[in-house]
Amino acid sequence: MRNLLTAVFLLAITSATAQTIFTYGTNSVSKNEFWRAYTKNNTGEVNEKSIREYLDLYIRFKLKVQAAKDQKLDTLPNITSDVAGFRAQLIEQYMRQMSDNKELITEAVKRAKEELELAHIFIAYNNDSASAKTQIDKAYKELQNGADFGKTAHTFSNKDYVKYNNGYIGFITVFSLPYEMENVVYGLTPGNYSKPVAGVKGYHILKLISRRASAGKMKAAQILIALPKDADPDQRTAAKNLVDSVYYWINHGMKFEDAARMYSADKFSYSTGGVMPEFTFTSYDAAFTKEAFALQKDNDISKPFLTSMGWHIVQRISLSPLQTDINDPVVNDEWNAKVSNDSRITIAIAKMKEQLKQICGYKAVPYNEQQLWTLTDTMLKAKDYVTFFKANRAKPLFQLKAKSISIADWLQYAKSQRSILEINGKKDFKSLMKQFTDETVEQYYKDRMELMNEDFKFQVKEFTEGSLLFEIMERKIWSKAPADSVGLINYYNSNKSKYKWLPSAGAIIYNCSDTAVAGEVLRMMKDNPTKRWKEVMDLMGGKALADSGRFENTQLPIKSYNDIKPGEFTPIITNTNDGSSSFCYIIKTFVGNDQRTYDEAKGLVINDYQLLLEEQWINQLKKKYPVKVNETVVKGMK
Repeated sequence: MRNLLTAVFLLAITSATAQTIFTYGTNSVSKNEFWRAYTKNNTGEVNEKSIREYLDLYIRFKLKVQAAKDQKLDTLPNITSDVAGFRAQLIEQYMRQMSDNKELITEAVKRAKEELELAHIFIAYNNDSASAKTQIDKAYKELQNGADFGKTAHTFSNKDYVKYNNGYIGFITVFSLPYEMENVVYGLTPGNYSKPVAGVKGYHILKLISRRASAGKMKAAQILIALPKDADPDQRTAAKNLVDSVYYWINHGMKFEDAARMYSADKFSYSTGGVMPEFTFTSYDAAFTKEAFALQKDNDISKPFLTSMGWHIVQRISLSPLQTDINDPVVNDEWNAKVSNDSRITIAIAKMKEQLKQICGYKAVPYNEQQLWTLTDTMLKAKDYVTFFKANRAKPLFQLKAKSISIADWLQYAKSQRSILEINGKKDFKSLMKQFTDETVEQYYKDRMELMNEDFKFQVKEFTEGSLLFEIMERKIWSKAPADSVGLINYYNSNKSKYKWLPSAGAIIYNCSDTAVAGEVLRMMKDNPTKRWKEVMDLMGGKALADSGRFENTQLPIKSYNDIKPGEFTPIITNTNDGSSSFCYIIKTFVGNDQRTYDEAKGLVINDYQLLLEEQWINQLKKKYPVKVNETVVKGMK
């Protein structure tokens, strides 16, 4: 019974979405398609009146598109190229959406709210990973037997900088470590240490000392008196004397930014008065950030302090909390960029590839791996590749819904990748097979996205039909009407009463890039308002443009009709959106209701004539493709 009810329910849903709202000729439009278009373009109230108004527009749209298809305009190179380009861009958008970073962003933001104090035992491989593994295991056993972590780090670590600090690292936060190690330390509780972890350069045992809330992001300026690591006593004394002098001068009236430009050796910030990019406590060496974050107020200046770079003086500019509200689009984009540029993005990509396999119905066919690698190697060494391809076309490797991928497909791919196949002198067929599988599945999905994704299908269809509409309208209406000089004049003569002047003025209208330019133009024009305007426009280098003629009052850049006075300039008005400014000089005013000449009315006549041609064409199309509206569906959409 339950299965029967489920089947009936699914049938009802399918029937609802497949309902036809209207037909034109032998073509039909579903309720679903129309509703998507209507809801996308309707910004007002949803009611029967607005639905019917849009339905009339949509019917006209579909008739024009069908006329374009009948003329085979969809095969034009410019149309097919535009559609292919749009489809490719849209595919990339959808693929990025599939590799959804949301979980990774949420995790990164959560971790960013904390700073972790760490220590580690580090044994570098030094070309002998087996020996390094033996040593790290010994160190781990010592810890399990109760040994002190710092002493063990000093004893076992084979890098001097680790020994020197007894393994102490300092504070880190998200993105400070490789993602695999970050996962390890964020999973620890204070006082505990990890099992040995293999890194890129060696083995680590990581200890979490403490956790604390993020100190936020600081903006600061610095003066750096550089000191080489191998500096002799005289160099050290000179550097100390200089930094003390600079500190004295700053405290006795010298501006910090002037001192930075004169004395700072930080080549990235000295030219900006020492101002550095915003940084967190974990961005730089702890010796530096500890002093910087100890400053209590904006504009506080530190005493000179020493790091491995040399002597520093730091001025705090501001301290702000970390931005972690990912509901804010700007903040979300910033975190998304950080995640996308980090190694952790490989997780999202791997997840997407597995999703694609499921969507595309991937099913592997068992095969003998060693035999396939031998066959592939033999094919690559042979002169006659084609024989191998023909012999293996019918041998399946894996299945993707309606397509079988053969061993021959694999051999062709391996041949195309021959130049990059070898790693360290050996052919890595296994890795190449994974790459081949992933690429084949992804391409299968891209080639069939209209079948896989309903929203994608509608967007491509919408763009295609929009391109066809533009092309057919250009051919049938937009370019035809202006070229029909006899038709235009006849239309004007038959409809002269439509083309009367409303209250208007003879004027010169000035459009300027901003208020300052407008003021300059106005000053230059006041002496001779009607004779020098073209000359002045040439002098402005494109920052101002002007046009003269008769304009209806509604076309003038004015705030009030009281501003229209012959022989006077109107007040400058500024567009709040882009800062551009306009004004005009009024030469003469007209009451209106006088007849426009054909030349004066030509723009309006062309527009009206285009509408007439379009109506005549629509009537022809309705006869060619009779339209039938399903009233039941329309009334049910209210």
